[in-house]
Amino acid sequence: MKSFRLLILVSALLVLVFFSGWFALYSFIRSDSFREWLSKKVSHTLRVDGFFEPLNWEGSTFRSAGFTATGTPKSKLRSIHITNISAHFDWRQLLKGTWAVDHVSAEEIEALVGKNPAETPAPANGPTTQPSALKLPDFLPSAFRIEQLYVGSANLHWETNHGDLGQLVGTKVTATRRGPDEWDVAAVGGNARHSAYPPLQIDYIHAALSENSIAIREAKALVPGGGEIQLAGKVFTGRQLNAEFAADFSNLDANQALPPEWHIGGKSSGHLVYAGDLDRFEHGQVTGSIKIAGAAIDMTNLFVTLHELAKFGGLKDVRIDSIETHLKYHEHELELSDFRASYQDQIRVEGAGVIRPNRLDGSLLIGLSPKILGWIPGAQERVFIDERDGLRWAKVNISGTPDQPKEDLTRRLISAFRDKMTQEFRGQAKDAVKSLLDMFHQ
Repeated sequence: MKSFRLLILVSALLVLVFFSGWFALYSFIRSDSFREWLSKKVSHTLRVDGFFEPLNWEGSTFRSAGFTATGTPKSKLRSIHITNISAHFDWRQLLKGTWAVDHVSAEEIEALVGKNPAETPAPANGPTTQPSALKLPDFLPSAFRIEQLYVGSANLHWETNHGDLGQLVGTKVTATRRGPDEWDVAAVGGNARHSAYPPLQIDYIHAALSENSIAIREAKALVPGGGEIQLAGKVFTGRQLNAEFAADFSNLDANQALPPEWHIGGKSSGHLVYAGDLDRFEHGQVTGSIKIAGAAIDMTNLFVTLHELAKFGGLKDVRIDSIETHLKYHEHELELSDFRASYQDQIRVEGAGVIRPNRLDGSLLIGLSPKILGWIPGAQERVFIDERDGLRWAKVNISGTPDQPKEDLTRRLISAFRDKMTQEFRGQAKDAVKSLLDMFHQ
């Protein structure tokens, strides 16, 4: 009987302790102290200073009108505002020593990344004590983690060190925790734009986030008007945003993808790799290959001679309609190698060159059909002396500047023409050469 009474007493004490602890926990999670502690934990994860609006509880789920924060000196994130938050706690994890939120959803996130911290005034109902000084009751664990996050509309805005603006808006995001500071992220939909580059419609993004890096496993974007881009790569989020991305693109309007002053039509496809600091994007290096089909490049500015040759050879104009090349771009210098361009079966251009803001250097092989060359005496015998693939070929050196390019083809053609005319028509050579010069310079 005595043992039975002892058992009842111990059981009653255990029940009392359980309900007392539960009541203490119930009171604590509904207090401002818990909200401040939660703000501190989330702020530490995001490397910001922020706070939650008041929490409203329904069972194991709380709702808050928002979370607002500004970036710390060590963070690339300058400000963030999350609205209409709902989070569900898994209380069983408390027995394992962890505050675990198994699911968080938010209506919208507005985030700014850039060099200048955004100033966000603290509202009147913000925390009155510093979150860093807050401690939990001794009987509660301090570890905290979130298992899954869903955002109905994520909007990311950024500004580079040189003032270029960009944004990724209207994207649905799901993030799942895979380990300490490791997340799998999936994004669907939305629109992206950076500086003067063409806008993109996001199809999907699959990425992995860690404390020091973002790895894009695969991403696909559509370009208004046709074409798509697939992207993969990694960016380190330390002091410098060192990155390496590989992009495969197809069916892009060349006028959108390339500088407008080049006046290139057609559809482009290719593979490009970018390596550099995203804070200094323009100083990065781009390598890869590109192909343009259905181009419409008027070569008159570079090859006046070629333009006139084509006219007398029965062609109305000289417009390259197919281009492919390997390229390397770094510090405003574009290096082209294995360059190949053609117009039907009448004209082909092959070679390599370097384009700088104030200088051109190139070594090309130009192939023309005998139909084009036939009307200039001496052209095939003295200049276009090699024969391959049904065309006659000549080496051409390019120099000058992008605004005033120079080539050595015209001079050699005139010399060959003069020699031929001197041999065959001696007395009329001077007038014939003058007519040829007038034609080349009209």
